Amino acid sequence: RAVLANAARLRQGLAGLGFRVPPGETPIIPVLVGEADQALRLAEELLARGVYAPAIRPPAVPPGTARLRVTVSAAHASEELDAALEAFAAAGRAAGVLPG
Repeated sequence: RAVLANAARLRQGLAGLGFRVPPGETPIIPVLVGEADQALRLAEELLARGVYAPAIRPPAVPPGTARLRVTVSAAHASEELDAALEAFAAAGRAAGVLPG
C-alpha cells in the first residue's frame, strides 16, 4: 500500500506543477512531454539534479507522444518525493516543458 500512496502523491504533485500525467494507480508514472527532443532534454536536466527518469520516444511510442517513465517504490521517503518534485519543477523550466 505504501507504494500506491507514494505513486499517488508523486502523480498529484507532478500534475500540480503542470506536467501532463495520465490518471492511474500504478507505481510507473508516465510524464507526457510530446516531442522526443524535449523529453530527452527534460531527462538530462533531471539527471543533473539527481533524478533518473528515462525518456521513452519513437519508435517505442508513437510520434508526438514522447514521455518520461518515472517509477516509485515503497522505499521512497516523503523527503525524497519532495526533492523529486523540486527537481521536476526546475528541470521542467530549464527544458522548456514548463513555463517560467
